[in-house]
Amino acid sequence: MIAAGRRSTVLFAAVRKFRGAPGFAGFVAVGESAGFPLLESMPLSLRPAAELVRASSLAFAIALAACAARQALPDDPAGRLFARSLDEITDLYITPVSSRKLILAGAARFSRLDNKFSVTETPGPEGRSQIVVNYDGREVAAYPTPSGDDPHAWGGLMGRLIATAKAASPILSTLSEDQIDKVLFDGMTGALDRFSRYASPEIARDQRAVRDGFGGIGITLDVSGEEFRITQVTSGGPADRAGVRPDDKLVAVDGAATAGRSQSDVIHALRGPILSSVEVTVYRPGQNQRRSFRLQRALVILPTVTLSRDGGIAIFQIASFNQNTTQQIVEDLSRLEREMGPRLRGIVLDLRGNPGGLLDQAVSLTDVFISKGPIVSTVGRHPASHQFFEASGVSMVPQVPIVVLINGASASSSEIVAAALQDVGRAVVIGSASYGKGTVQTVLRLPNDGELTLTWAQLVAPSGYFLHEHGVVPTLCTSDLGDDDNAVQVALQRTNVLAPLTPRSRASLDEAAWSQLRRSCPARQGDHEIDVKVAKRLLADPALYSQAVHAITATPHVAAAPIAAAAAPVEPALTGAGGSLFSDPRHP
Repeated sequence: MIAAGRRSTVLFAAVRKFRGAPGFAGFVAVGESAGFPLLESMPLSLRPAAELVRASSLAFAIALAACAARQALPDDPAGRLFARSLDEITDLYITPVSSRKLILAGAARFSRLDNKFSVTETPGPEGRSQIVVNYDGREVAAYPTPSGDDPHAWGGLMGRLIATAKAASPILSTLSEDQIDKVLFDGMTGALDRFSRYASPEIARDQRAVRDGFGGIGITLDVSGEEFRITQVTSGGPADRAGVRPDDKLVAVDGAATAGRSQSDVIHALRGPILSSVEVTVYRPGQNQRRSFRLQRALVILPTVTLSRDGGIAIFQIASFNQNTTQQIVEDLSRLEREMGPRLRGIVLDLRGNPGGLLDQAVSLTDVFISKGPIVSTVGRHPASHQFFEASGVSMVPQVPIVVLINGASASSSEIVAAALQDVGRAVVIGSASYGKGTVQTVLRLPNDGELTLTWAQLVAPSGYFLHEHGVVPTLCTSDLGDDDNAVQVALQRTNVLAPLTPRSRASLDEAAWSQLRRSCPARQGDHEIDVKVAKRLLADPALYSQAVHAITATPHVAAAPIAAAAAPVEPALTGAGGSLFSDPRHP
């Protein structure tokens, strides 16, 4: 049921633009992720090979059995598209959901395409229900509902409904298949959780470009009025090698002027198959001349990491996790080790505002910094969703202290990294409670080249708690503090504040206790200067850092007030974790 090369595993919380890379080849639609290739230099043990083979064989056998019991796929393209989608949802979605429910939820959206439509389920002949299509108060068709919950039968029904609707409605007859599919799929995925969704072929193409890379020339554009100014040229890329420079103005692509065109249109004109050619014309201010360059497109992967230095501290601002994130950091770390040696006194991983990305990249990045132990586990309904990730045994800069910054917009892959480094005592986490998006999505490429993103597993932190809706609560909370020096001192004093608390590990907390814990350090948005100030002060004081980094593992305390307390305000302070291996899932 799962075509090789058509599935991807993702961990995104929202659609947003990359922080720090505005306009890079246009709008950066962050929403899904792909691939599963782990860096060859960082092998990760998911589980013993024999066990992986058994799990894969079991999953394949189950898929074959399910396929054998289903009707043949419908002949019409629309029916086939929806049948294939229902196949995937039936097999992979984290909780069982009926094809009937999904198709009825999708069919209800016909009225959004033309408000003269209504689609209802009514009693039919011989005791079977039927789907009745009405247009402008008149019945135009009635179809018996499939006798069971076969995805192919229900997908075929949706194909017939679409054909009927297009024949009855002048509005629908003028719409493209992609426009109709998008509205109906939105109805279907609306019956699933909020992280499952459908992307039309055009949007899916952009999303694949974000996570996998694309054929391009390696420039970043800023649009002001009708001008397209080149703000950055990727070193070693096609544009850089040809002599295109920052501040050049892009005036034409393949002879077509850029003036008056949308940013998306220009971006798509610049992109194309790798090794294909494109001609760009730029105007260079100061020289008052135009120059044309014939460039050969190359693979471009959007940068997600920005490195800055402050004395002996390296600050990595990580905007999201795509195929190249870990490699970027490994290369930067290698250069820092060569250039700084023992003068590298600390590392800050800034994950604030990072919505997530590739699961394998979150795991491989964590593996860069820890030498042994678990990183994260995933559990779901499908056998293949049960995975265990642990460190490879080889890490970089093992003696360099690490601080991780998070806020209320740090989600998914960001939470994997923060939770793992916190749980094993490798980093001090500073900031506010994170987003709490602890589910794994798999992205499936559909026959129409669109994509279906489905939630199929939950994430479990090394200490045993579920990340979903819980998130990561920082070691040092700054969500109630300003940015002045006095606030920094208050934050640092919290490393010494461990009042007598109820000794409960996070893995053992019930939902009321988790709410209490998160209220002790409320999620806060934005990049606040206090977080970086506290990180620098902590890294400058080895004794203080040692006290903070061991606070989580050295104590079972979980908040600054007893968990059993009523709704009294809880002062932000250190939070702790125990060594439990599992917690009770709220959604078994």
